[in-house]
Amino acid sequence: MTKTISNYCWHQNPTAAGRCVLNIGHQGPHYDWYTRPSWAGPGAEWPQKAPAR
Repeated sequence: MTKTISNYCWHQNPTAAGRCVLNIGHQGPHYDWYTRPSWAGPGAEWPQKAPAR
């Protein structure tokens, strides 16, 4: 499910916690820099299967 809150893509990660915090209409994978295994590691990323709305 996708929402349009504060101009974020907001697509939910299908396999783990997190929602995409990139701009609506972004190209490439979804990304959530708040959801990460540790603060020193990268955020969660998952493939985009449809255009970000």
